[in-house]
Amino acid sequence: MEFGPIFRSLLRSRARVILIVAEVALTLAIVANCLSLILDTRAQLAKPSGFDDEHLIAIQATPFDDRLRDPKILDQLVEQDRRTLRAVAGVRAVSHTSLRPWERSGSITAVRLPGTRNEPARTQSAEADPGLFDTLGLPIVQGRGFTQAEYDQGGDAPLSEVQPVVVSRALADHLYPGGGAVGKPIADADESQRFTIVGIVDHFYNPFGETSEKIMLLPARSASFDYGSRYLVRTQGNPAPLMPQLEKALLGVEKGRFIKLRTTVENRDEYHGRDRLLVGSLNAVMALLVLVTALGIVGLTSFSVAERQRQIGTRRALGADRLAIVRHFLLENWMVTSFGVVLGVLLAYGLNFGIVTWVAGARLSAATVAAGALALWTIGLGAALGPALRGARVQPAIATRNV
Repeated sequence: MEFGPIFRSLLRSRARVILIVAEVALTLAIVANCLSLILDTRAQLAKPSGFDDEHLIAIQATPFDDRLRDPKILDQLVEQDRRTLRAVAGVRAVSHTSLRPWERSGSITAVRLPGTRNEPARTQSAEADPGLFDTLGLPIVQGRGFTQAEYDQGGDAPLSEVQPVVVSRALADHLYPGGGAVGKPIADADESQRFTIVGIVDHFYNPFGETSEKIMLLPARSASFDYGSRYLVRTQGNPAPLMPQLEKALLGVEKGRFIKLRTTVENRDEYHGRDRLLVGSLNAVMALLVLVTALGIVGLTSFSVAERQRQIGTRRALGADRLAIVRHFLLENWMVTSFGVVLGVLLAYGLNFGIVTWVAGARLSAATVAAGALALWTIGLGAALGPALRGARVQPAIATRNV
């Protein structure tokens, strides 16, 4: 092979070589990290909640009539609402709960094992009635759910009383890594309130910071004049046609409230909107960088061919065939691209370290970098092929007359 002569030729064209190496290195560093972010984001987009999202409606009933400031009236209203919503044709299950699937909001609490100095585990917490698990389509895999009696007295229970809770598998495994969490105690961070785990749900995912897979559910009513009442409704079919009927039914129970309804799919799509925009933007950045790099290689290789026509003609006159000329330019391009790839790998990991340390994201995998390097080698050879073929078509007699 012609590595020696090609390398010496590259040393005589340092500016051109440095430009291509810099282009390839920067492109690989940025594209590899963009690809890593895209793959990580798509994995999050594809992550299931564990709920029956396609059949859920979230309802917010916010009172404005001062008559509804009485907590007893609000509690009675909750029971009327639940009965009324269940009576609507097409409704499969109803729950009164403060849980907010896919809404980037909720309540965070810290829990630990009683009597320990372990770092408290941060978890989402929500009030729920016994029907929540059927409404979400979220089965209890160990233990049990809440009884009606626990729900009825939950909101009035003193802090000194141990309350039953249902937790997600992720929280149970964090607190009790060896298993057997059902029936075991937990407490809040300052141990002013204690709980007993009565049930575990297997898969829970409601994105909310680092607590996305952790939840602690308590049996209690969460209605208030300031925040209203929140319901989740699970339908038998498409939820959208039922929404006007549900709103009408609730206003029929009490007109002194604002009623807001939204499907969980709408909430999920809105939650993912920024991530989808990020994926689209990163795809556009990658495409633009690759295009600019390919055009740069085409331009610089074309300039090299035009500049060296006399040299090409001399080689043709001495017996070099067209394939030898094409091979020479492709090998030259491969060597330059390889220098850029090596530098780009170092830049890619350096950039990824900065992103992971100061922003967020997943660590760059070797497979992602290898895929980026292979793509740039292929693009580089493809971009250089056209100019190389033009150089191979130069006739010896014409080339030797060019100055």
